[in-house]
Amino acid sequence: MEKILLVEDDFDVAGNIQDYLERCGYAVTYASNGALGLNHALGENFDAVILDVRMPGIDGLTVCQQLREKLNVDWPILMLTAADALPDRLKGFDAGADDYVVKPFALEELSARLKVLIRRSRSRAPSKTMTLGELLLDFGQRAAFRENRRLDLTNIGFRILKILCDRSPDIVERETIESEVWGDELPDSDALRSHIFALRAELDKPFDWSMLKTHRGIGYQLISEK
Repeated sequence: MEKILLVEDDFDVAGNIQDYLERCGYAVTYASNGALGLNHALGENFDAVILDVRMPGIDGLTVCQQLREKLNVDWPILMLTAADALPDRLKGFDAGADDYVVKPFALEELSARLKVLIRRSRSRAPSKTMTLGELLLDFGQRAAFRENRRLDLTNIGFRILKILCDRSPDIVERETIESEVWGDELPDSDALRSHIFALRAELDKPFDWSMLKTHRGIGYQLISEK
């Protein structure tokens, strides 16, 4: 079942879209504003995003840019707009959108465009992978596997794992991880520790030895063998 992130501040419009897409077989996660949408994108993986342009607070163009540039997601983004002028649509494409639907629209058209975007995304060139011992990272699926067992990771967990894998067997300082994951908007001091705990629960606990090592007061290290 394809997972869709719907970011729309108009509850009536969002309700109609969610009800229709769920009847079509999609699993829809709803966010009523841009900040909530970004939070969902940090913690989950989606097959596509439906994103309203004009929202209070963080608008759709900014959300789209942050999804592409800050979170590095490659999910198709379908933008909803009441402005159909060419300059408005070009701004969306510059921000990273894949397609536009102009309000008011038919739900059948929205669903058809969504289906095309997802199919096109899946038909791209084979995804790149990275291996480290028993661990395999698949960047196309944005998924990680150890001994062919898929790990249930959040988006942040996957990014932390990639950072550690890139630098293995070096120790990566916690400040470096925080900077690469969150940029200038650093979380509270326990956020990284919480994500490491969740990552270790998936990466190490089901297996007979630990790949993820903690170096207290310094940072974390990923090793490929006992």
